Amino acid sequence: MIKFFRHIRKLLINENKMGKYFKYAIGEILLVVIGILIALQINTWNTKRLDSLKEKAILKELHTEFLGNKIQFDSAKVIHKRSMKSLNTIIDSMPLTKENVFTLINAFDYALSTFTFNPSSGVTNSLIASGNYELIKNDTLRNYLVTWNDVYQDFLEEELNHQKYRYEVMDPHSAENTDVIMLNKGDQTAIDYTLDYIVSREFRGHLTVIQERLQNIITDLEQKTVENHINEIIRLTQTND
Repeated sequence: MIKFFRHIRKLLINENKMGKYFKYAIGEILLVVIGILIALQINTWNTKRLDSLKEKAILKELHTEFLGNKIQFDSAKVIHKRSMKSLNTIIDSMPLTKENVFTLINAFDYALSTFTFNPSSGVTNSLIASGNYELIKNDTLRNYLVTWNDVYQDFLEEELNHQKYRYEVMDPHSAENTDVIMLNKGDQTAIDYTLDYIVSREFRGHLTVIQERLQNIITDLEQKTVENHINEIIRLTQTND
């Protein structure tokens, strides 16, 4: 009987030790899990902090790039509108005569000028190509950046159509009908020859085509698609520091 009670006591002692061991083991496991969770949280926080710093740097670069693009686009607007105004002045003065051509010299100079808007897109293209595009949290800004190339290319196409006609059609035809060398020397025959061409039906036809091409550009400017795109990107990339 004494041996029986001793055996029971031994079992109870061993059971007590096992209970303490399990409690200790569970405590150790909990500490490890808590440590892992804290480490993951710290890593997540640090990653977000670094991404936020990268995003802020990207926004500053984009802001600077599009401020420059706005300056260039504003110049394009002035040049195209001045060209259209001058061209309309010339066309309103038709039929041209050798006498009134001289009063329109400045108008001709502006009317036949060309310009193409070639914005800087280095930061934007690099951003999209590198995948850092995803660092930008603002969905609206991301959409403006992704569609930017298509928007300004549509406008550039109209400018190039205008420029192409001027340089590849009008200028070669004008060169065939004028003597620039003798004209620069003040030769009266060359002057008369040039004036005959300027008041001709052919030259008037060129001006009409130029007016149509310019009107397409002016229409795009009035719709403000490019301008609004630029302004919104500037607004959305504005940082507080």
